[in-house]
Amino acid sequence: MLTMMMMMMMTTRTRGATPCLVHSSTTTTPLVVYFNNYLASFHSQPSNPNKTGNTQPPNFEDALKVFDEMLQRQTCLLGIAPDVCTLNITINCYSHLNQMGFSFSVLGRFFKFGFEPNVRTFNTLINGFVREGRVTEAAGLFSKMVDTGCKPDVFTFNTLTKGLCIKGNNSGALQLLRKMEQSGDCKPGVVAYNTIIDSLCKDMLVGDAFNLFSDMLSKGIAPNVITYSSLIFGVSRLGQWKEATRLLNEVVSKKIFPNVCTFNVLVDSLCKEGMVVEEKSVVEIMIQRDIEPNTVTYNSLMDGYCLRGEMDDAREVFDLMVSKGSMVDAQSYNILINGYCKHKKIDEAAMLFQEMSRKGMVSNTITYSTERL
Repeated sequence: MLTMMMMMMMTTRTRGATPCLVHSSTTTTPLVVYFNNYLASFHSQPSNPNKTGNTQPPNFEDALKVFDEMLQRQTCLLGIAPDVCTLNITINCYSHLNQMGFSFSVLGRFFKFGFEPNVRTFNTLINGFVREGRVTEAAGLFSKMVDTGCKPDVFTFNTLTKGLCIKGNNSGALQLLRKMEQSGDCKPGVVAYNTIIDSLCKDMLVGDAFNLFSDMLSKGIAPNVITYSSLIFGVSRLGQWKEATRLLNEVVSKKIFPNVCTFNVLVDSLCKEGMVVEEKSVVEIMIQRDIEPNTVTYNSLMDGYCLRGEMDDAREVFDLMVSKGSMVDAQSYNILINGYCKHKKIDEAAMLFQEMSRKGMVSNTITYSTERL
């Protein structure tokens, strides 16, 4: 199909003229534009739900097949050679497939075709390294990018900031934030601040997170629901429930409506403290605000009941999840099986384990270990 369409386009363009056998590296022909659009249709197509309710990722493999076909056609009468856009799309495909070695091999083609990598090229490679947890290599590429005179943009800084935070390098992330502030046209926004605030809260450095929050406000950067969710998570982990309530009220007063993630943070924190009554109250508030609890919410509530040995209540939550459709996941089974085993209800645990297997859910090491207790 692709071949027929290509030949039809070429016939239309070259009728009465001699086909050009040499592709100019400085001109993007309509044929290459067509190929790029065709390539992008695989690369950036929206995810579609499958029968299990999960989403299918973009079809990167098919996009790469199109790229291979383009390279093969470069040597034939069609004279098609990739341009910078083509190569950037291809690098991104390999990056999403966790094949950074191939991404770099495509980078080599830039020089072969006489192109210069642009900011999108570097961003794609840096993001690929961060996705694989190779933050040192991402930082090295960032330095090379600057050395070659290619100016980083906000996406570059935000991606590297995320990578540093994932590795727990909060000081490095803060240094990068200050570098952004000093730059002329790459001022940090709410995304950069949120990333670092969230990382600080997860590392129990809540005081530092609030200092950065104050710094953010002083610069006129408005916090959003993600900012507050991170701070609520931080104070909740420290057992500062009054502060968590104050923050939640502040969110509402600023007309920043808390979402399911905000409430899940509270529910999970209350669960870990064994405060099931308060946990249940938060779930009721969610429902009153028309915020539908999700699997994470109910799993946390069920876990809270299991920790207190209130297995009938935990089972009630599990059955509620089942009645709502496809809310139950492997973690739901793990929580309830673990609860039954810890409270010596081995028969109930075994029945759940068999049910889990019949449904084709993958049991992990925790499930098997708990089942054998």
